[in-house]
Amino acid sequence: MKFDDSDEDYFLHDFSRKDRQSEEDQRHSPTPDPSDPATRPAAPSFDFSDGGSDSLRTAEAGETRRKRGHGWLWFFLVVAVVLAAAVTIRYFVPYVTESRVTGYVTLVEKRGIVFPTFEGEMVSESQLADTTRIYSRDLSFSIPDDDLALRLQQYQGTGRPVTVTFKRYYGTLPWRGASNTVAVDFMPAEKQR
Repeated sequence: MKFDDSDEDYFLHDFSRKDRQSEEDQRHSPTPDPSDPATRPAAPSFDFSDGGSDSLRTAEAGETRRKRGHGWLWFFLVVAVVLAAAVTIRYFVPYVTESRVTGYVTLVEKRGIVFPTFEGEMVSESQLADTTRIYSRDLSFSIPDDDLALRLQQYQGTGRPVTVTFKRYYGTLPWRGASNTVAVDFMPAEKQR
């Protein structure tokens, strides 16, 4: 293949066989006269009339808007499902169940203004036995069941040990109590000597 220096678009040219043949045909054919309307290349025509094409454009635009609307609908639906799952796991699914602590009930009282609930505190037997560590020895918990709270209140300050069953949640709800540890059951325990 020879290098043709006179061709301006030589480096932008696609050198496939079809293009080479059509280019050779154009070189051998006479050049059209721009002043002659018969040989002048056709200019692109634009139609700006209102003859029915607006309804087609409106239908296409409506279809595009509808597709875009479905995308936003799916996006918000996925966000709502993820948010609902996160709220459910945080506030309604306990991460610890059937946790039992044996100890002495020191306080059971009703607290709250809008959602009054029973709150309790107890000292664990295992924490009483460990005298070397310095930390809070009280276990705070909420009691959402009023009947359970009144029965547990009878053991407050008596020196009789009880075993309390707890559930722990990641978050607190106002009607469940101020603590994320919730007492669900209790039974009197035997003193170990």
